[in-house]
Amino acid sequence: MRDGHPDAVDRLQLIVANEADREAIRSMLSEQYDVVIDDELRAVDCYLVDDRSLPAYSEAIEAQKAELDPTFQPVLLLRREQAAETAPQLGADNGDDSPPLIDEVVTAPIDRETLYRRLENLLVRRRQSAELTQRYADIQTRFERLFEATNDATFVLDAESLFITACNPAASDLLGYSRATILETEPSELFAPDQPDTLASFFEDIIATGDAWTDELTCRTKAGEERAIEISATTFETSDDPSILLSIRDITERKAYQEELELKTQAIDGAPIGITISDPSQPDNPLVYVNDGYTELTGYSKSEGIGRNCRYLQGPGTREEPVAEMREAIDNEEPVSVELRNYRKDGTPFWNRVTIAPVRDDDGEVVNYIGFQEDVTERKEREQDLQLFRRAVENVGSAVVITDRTGDIKYVNPAFEFQTGYSYEEVVDKNPNLFASGKQSEEFYEELWETILDGDTWEAELVNQRKSGELYHVEQEISPITNSVGDITHFVAIEADVTDRQLREQQLSVLNRILRHNLRNGINVIEGNATLLAEQVADEEARWFVDAIEERATELAALSEKASTVRSLFEQEPPSDARYPIDDLFEAVTAEFEEAHPEATIKTELSGALAVRADSRLRVALEELLTTTLSYNDETIPAITVTATPAADRSEEWVEITVTDNGLGVPEHEWRAIEQGEETQLQHGSGLGLWLVHWTVSLLGGEVRIEGSDIGTQMVLTLPRVPVDE
Repeated sequence: MRDGHPDAVDRLQLIVANEADREAIRSMLSEQYDVVIDDELRAVDCYLVDDRSLPAYSEAIEAQKAELDPTFQPVLLLRREQAAETAPQLGADNGDDSPPLIDEVVTAPIDRETLYRRLENLLVRRRQSAELTQRYADIQTRFERLFEATNDATFVLDAESLFITACNPAASDLLGYSRATILETEPSELFAPDQPDTLASFFEDIIATGDAWTDELTCRTKAGEERAIEISATTFETSDDPSILLSIRDITERKAYQEELELKTQAIDGAPIGITISDPSQPDNPLVYVNDGYTELTGYSKSEGIGRNCRYLQGPGTREEPVAEMREAIDNEEPVSVELRNYRKDGTPFWNRVTIAPVRDDDGEVVNYIGFQEDVTERKEREQDLQLFRRAVENVGSAVVITDRTGDIKYVNPAFEFQTGYSYEEVVDKNPNLFASGKQSEEFYEELWETILDGDTWEAELVNQRKSGELYHVEQEISPITNSVGDITHFVAIEADVTDRQLREQQLSVLNRILRHNLRNGINVIEGNATLLAEQVADEEARWFVDAIEERATELAALSEKASTVRSLFEQEPPSDARYPIDDLFEAVTAEFEEAHPEATIKTELSGALAVRADSRLRVALEELLTTTLSYNDETIPAITVTATPAADRSEEWVEITVTDNGLGVPEHEWRAIEQGEETQLQHGSGLGLWLVHWTVSLLGGEVRIEGSDIGTQMVLTLPRVPVDE
């Protein structure tokens, strides 16, 4: 029945995306209804919309409802049992006091009887609302017939007393009470027993405006079950007094569905990662939904993202491989996860972990792609740093060992394998006492463990044993590794093989003792005997040999003292934060030179205030260089010039100290050995002087350069420059 004509058939518009489903439902309904199928919204008695089509028609349906209001325009949602999330507006309020977009929900598989009953309920409501609004003269008669037949619980209340004067069978079915009991019960005990103020306010609205609607109330059945209800109400005039008509229906299931959908929508919108949905049925598979997490991640607003393919996030640093992998997966309708460099709206790059999965309908057809995007920049950078660290550790010259808290080995680098002769497989999960030589005491190891378990770093030199049984000296440093809460989880040990250094130190010590003690004692004997011999020799020609002995003994004594200087040079560490102003250096060197060599002249030239990273060893080296240079000068009045300038040909961060004299300079064979870094049988120096200069400047981080000049040679010392004052 339609429009009050008994012979008219209700018109239903069927809006179903899947053709097979559409035809099946059409065939089911055509026996009783006039079924309309059209892409455009038609004026019909009820709309049957599936969850896939709803987003495209929601605005038009909402407009149709608004246009027909207060006549009820029913909308029945055909929902798939395992349906994917539909558009956020599904089942939500329209933002005002108007009814919701969806009035009824039928879940697949669709049962014919259920569908007819739900449709009949909606159509009855539509007719009811039409009849109420039209207020025909025969409303009372029609109302009585409808009152008894409708599936919605219907109540008639006296507008003044608010007592229930009538109710239909559906009211008894809803509440579980007999009609007689309902008529004897106040509405506040039946509807919203826990919300009396809300119900009273609702009745006030009805009386004030003539009609009202709400879905915010509940009723409690005779069995004690609380049900969510939707109430449509209107006032009408009877022959006696004004009355209120209440049409109540159970919306517990629909309410639960709405709450579930709202919860899922809130969860998706509020998710801390980017979530997108694209539509492959449209050209270029554009985005049709983006959540707040996506806008925060990319900097693009929802309006800027929707309608575009997400490749707009790519940029110059995006590698083709992950892009091709995503493209291939989408072409094959398969899920995929990749990590690639993307770019935010402001141009800043970030590492994006993208996961894309197809969303299929009941027929297995891909209708959407859902994407999850997560900023993994920090993790990616940590991984890159870890890779860089691992490469550095793998290639470092010192042995590196990592153990757990109990001391079991978890990692060793190649330098360790080379140094000890053990492979990683041979030592993993073993204790480092595998390398113990027995040269250290138990107290040594007790102190070691006490130190590192207290969180401090342990440093020591000890003797270990290689796999071959060979002993070797190591300089070891062990540091604890802590987790995020400060608990020690591992230890890292760095070991440098100092066996050769130990040997060199022993050699230096022995040579120093021999040169300073044995050689000095021998020289003293020679000098004493030479003095006695000189007293006994009267012949002048014979005295010449005695003088030669004494002169050579003096030179050997000086050489002995220089050997001591060399040892002290190597015993000191290179300076890290020392500063030596050049004017102080020149003043000290000039005073020493003038006192020791009154027969010569010295001049210093300084280009502004300069300082170098050096300590007192630089003064010793410069004095030695002046003495060596002077020893080769045969001029009547030897003259030496010392200058200091910034090293213009290298950078302003270096200082050049140049020594020039007016003689023939240092012989070529002397400085050639220094330049080549070694002495041979054919090419060697006559002493330690120039070597002492070379070693000192090298330890200070600089270099010695010998240049030719018009009259001889120039010695150039290049040293790191530091600020004069800090």
